[in-house]
Amino acid sequence: MPDGVNTGQNTGVNTGPAPPLPMPPDQLELWFAGRLGVADVTITDTGLLPGGAIQHNWRIDLEIGGQAQACVLRAGPHMPLPESLSKAEEFDILRLADARDVPVAAPLWLHDGAAPFFVSRLCPGNAGRDGMIGRRDNAALLGDLGAALARIHAVDPPPDARRESPLMRIETLTTWMQELACGPGGVGAGVSISLAWLRAHAPEATQAVLVHRDFRTGNFLVENRRLQAILDWEFAGWGDPHEDIGWFCAQCWRGDALDREAGGLGDRDAFYDAYVAAGGDAPEPDRVRFWEVFAHLRWAIIALQQGARARAGAYPAWELEEAEARVPGLLRTIAEMIR
Repeated sequence: MPDGVNTGQNTGVNTGPAPPLPMPPDQLELWFAGRLGVADVTITDTGLLPGGAIQHNWRIDLEIGGQAQACVLRAGPHMPLPESLSKAEEFDILRLADARDVPVAAPLWLHDGAAPFFVSRLCPGNAGRDGMIGRRDNAALLGDLGAALARIHAVDPPPDARRESPLMRIETLTTWMQELACGPGGVGAGVSISLAWLRAHAPEATQAVLVHRDFRTGNFLVENRRLQAILDWEFAGWGDPHEDIGWFCAQCWRGDALDREAGGLGDRDAFYDAYVAAGGDAPEPDRVRFWEVFAHLRWAIIALQQGARARAGAYPAWELEEAEARVPGLLRTIAEMIR
């Protein structure tokens, strides 16, 4: 879900009521006025942006002293995923990334009240996956993405950060499955086999750096074939940089372009070269393979969590149900990878 503008269009039909703004418009106008240090702000338009199945993002159009200004308000949801950061935590991560010149929608203000949200600058661009994956030449974009990921991984953790090793990440997946209470047959059996493989092949812990944990095609804004902003920082944390590389290159995020291993956009080696040229360490093939298997299992379990959210009334139900329907295919892919 975008921190900036996502002009890609959803073609599904949302079921259930759309979520409301976190506070009434008149109160939100007063809040903006206080942040901007002006006497009067008018909200001229609001619109829920497309493209997200967890967080809710609104474009907010303001009039300030006769001048138009637009921003993005990120809030919700009422039923987050277990891995989702709080708005305050996500805002802090975003500020760290912005301070290190990572291309992001610059964070402006945080409201950490009963209905927390934060506001970021409006960025130009489109996050639609199909257009990017269908484009023949993504060389410049892959170069931008490799450089951006290297900048992310150059951010060191603060002293109080929770540093997660590969084994700790596996135990996180184990806990999620226990909370879902899946039975021993079917999905449960496939997940158990996958977890056992991951435990047997977990690499040693490495120096922890900032990891985005959802760095994939569809989670960045592009304009004129160049990267504008990395989106969706709600899963970010501190761990092995190979986790981001494995997630980006995992087969499940390539769409119909399975032979274009770097996010469905192009050649893996070209992405690696851009990453190393910008200061990243050369990726280790065995570690990347482990994290690609991990990526498929993590996405499968998140998809099961999305299905549970849909049954509990989360919005948009159709998209959450669609995610859950992918689980058998994801587990078949893992079986082929570890066979």
